[in-house]
Amino acid sequence: MRAAVASIFTVCLVAGVHRASQAQCYQGCTERPTITVTGTATVTADADLAIVRVGYKLYAADAKSAYRSATETSNAVMKALTRSGIPAESIESTSQVLQHTPTYELQQYPFNSDERRSREFTVSQSWIIRVKPNTAGSALDTAISAGGNESGWIQWIVQNPGDLRARASAIAVEDARRIAEKIALKSNVRLGKIVSVTEYQGGALPLGAVAGVIGGLGMGTGFTDRIQVGNEQLAINSRRVEFSVSLNVVFSIQ
Repeated sequence: MRAAVASIFTVCLVAGVHRASQAQCYQGCTERPTITVTGTATVTADADLAIVRVGYKLYAADAKSAYRSATETSNAVMKALTRSGIPAESIESTSQVLQHTPTYELQQYPFNSDERRSREFTVSQSWIIRVKPNTAGSALDTAISAGGNESGWIQWIVQNPGDLRARASAIAVEDARRIAEKIALKSNVRLGKIVSVTEYQGGALPLGAVAGVIGGLGMGTGFTDRIQVGNEQLAINSRRVEFSVSLNVVFSIQ
């Protein structure tokens, strides 16, 4: 990229009046030589929100039995979460499915076996829970203990990314200036003011990171089994959130 930038600069300097395609006219001039560079930056911050995904998957011989078992497990998980102090409005349902168990799953069991017949139907349900990062582990533990045998995804979030974006952009501009100054110095010209700044689309990384997943814990033929755990819970620490920006910066040449 820097080699390409040097090439653009050389063309501008030799032509004398050529303007880089991405530069805008500076101080009312009609044509002005410019240097175009890319500045990048990444900043980090502590997450201030954890989105915990919890759910369960159960099997039954028929649809009614599956639904009955799901109702019991669903209410057990919800009651456990709200009794732990999580507000109901912080718990959102994301999916609930009752269906024939896919053939590829049933093929794991002998044809006409009791185990296979007990798995003819599958029911699953999932929620997302929005909690403070330091309570994500306890929320997950509560759901799993109440029957959430398909739980574990945690996404760490910064809720107000404006400050992070501003910090990253300022650092990226300074990074671009350092690169442009080196080019100007080697080319025996003087770097001028910024003509334009454009952020590359897709240059910013999502404000969140997936911490991990626990799937299929305690899944079995039982319809309302609870997962038995000890006095301790999983050791889960919040991850720092990264935000990256890439800017296309055009400088005038004095």
